[in-house]
Parts: sequence; structure tokens; C-alpha cells
Amino acid sequence: MRKYETVLMWSASLSEADLKKETDKVQEIVTNGEGELTGFDDWGRRQLAYLINKESEAVYHFVHWTGSSEVKLAIDKMLRINDNCLRHLTLKDDRDVMKKSYDDSPAFDAGE
Repeated sequence: MRKYETVLMWSASLSEADLKKETDKVQEIVTNGEGELTGFDDWGRRQLAYLINKESEAVYHFVHWTGSSEVKLAIDKMLRINDNCLRHLTLKDDRDVMKKSYDDSPAFDAGE
């Protein structure tokens, strides 16, 4: 299982109940794909730098989860066709792998 991070930008016109339904859909896809939701941050309502679908504000959510690449594809597909999602981005979280590779490499010594 890989670690992923997904940033979601929802339409600011959604009610709290609708936002809950939309984020529950993402959680359902992760759990149905034998993944696990490891964290959820509500960044709140933010002003956009430019209009997206005639919207000047969006509600941001940041989701940490583990799962397979098939789960990532399913989430991306669901969000692409969802009119309430203004933008989304899913990235592989490989910070632990990068830290290990830097820790294992020999230190660079400019004096030699």
C-alpha cells in the first residue's frame, strides 16, 4: 500500500451537509478499495486567486490515505465528473522513502 495526499477544492455554495456527503464519497472509495483514511484536514473557505467555474471562493480539504493505484484512479475519476469539485490533486507521499535514501547516502565532503 502506498501513501497518498489529496487536496480537494469544493464549491463554496455547498452546505455543510453536502460537503460531508462529498467527502464521505471519497472515504467510501478508499475503504472499498481496501485502503485506509489516515488523516483529514479542513482548511476552510478561502478566496481564489482567479475565478474557477464562475466561483470566487472554495472550501479546501486535505486528505491523507493509503491504498493502491487503482483506488487513486477511482478517486480521480469520481472527482473529474463531480460538478461540486472545482479542482483536485492527488500526489504520492514518498517523504519517508526520500528521507531514508538521504540518510543512507554518504555525506558529501568538499574537502576531499
